Amino acid sequence: MTVLITGAKGFVGARLMAMLPGAVAAPSLRGVKMDGLKRMMDEIQPDWIVHTAAISDIGACEKDPEASYRANVELPLMLVGAAQGKKTVLFSTDQVYSGLNEKGPYREDAVCPANVYARHKLKMEQAVLTADPSAVLLRATWMYDMPLYGLPNRGNFLMNMLLAAARQEPARFSQSQYRGLTYVREVARLTEKARLLPGGVYNFGSENTLPMYETARRFIEMAGWRVALQPSDHDGHSLWMDTGKLRAQGLAFSSTLDGLRACLKDYGL
Repeated sequence: MTVLITGAKGFVGARLMAMLPGAVAAPSLRGVKMDGLKRMMDEIQPDWIVHTAAISDIGACEKDPEASYRANVELPLMLVGAAQGKKTVLFSTDQVYSGLNEKGPYREDAVCPANVYARHKLKMEQAVLTADPSAVLLRATWMYDMPLYGLPNRGNFLMNMLLAAARQEPARFSQSQYRGLTYVREVARLTEKARLLPGGVYNFGSENTLPMYETARRFIEMAGWRVALQPSDHDGHSLWMDTGKLRAQGLAFSSTLDGLRACLKDYGL
């Protein structure tokens, strides 16, 4: 089966390209129009589509909300229209929970986006499901991995901790913030199965019952790295997701600590 991957050089897209059978990279979609998307579909003839391309930098979206709207709302909606009924899996974000006051964990219907990026992602989810109720929207957590050669590697928990150990700098985490951390290679593996999900929105990533400070402490102990851990002055908002809806469909992620343990083993760290 042929799967079309947008954002194929991005953090998630690059792993999907390496791990999904029959993966084909979409060309750059910057400035693309509907007729261009339809030509792409006619040329590639994908059996299904995974959309990862986005402007995910929260600060960049705040500075240029029009660009964010085009990339994070208009483009995925056009892509679903051009897909002409082909199964489409689109990545969303746990940031849709960023304005909630409760600690969590949050189910899919408890949303309160607190920034432009999150508001646009939520609008995208709603618009896509109106256009195609069979589409699958995956709300991803903060993901981590080691860098891939020749590709940018955005800041993530694993690399932040590795750099802190190498530079002998303190790592700071909140003692009250809860959020899941997910090994991106597990995301790639389960994305293939996500195409079989009924249409809808799903929390998609590892759960974590520990605050970030305790998560970091356990990780340092597990890895055996020398990292000075300090409480953060900024508590941070919890982004703790309940993945019960996904588990009910037979898909389950490792816990945050088990995922980190698997990643350390994979890389011999």
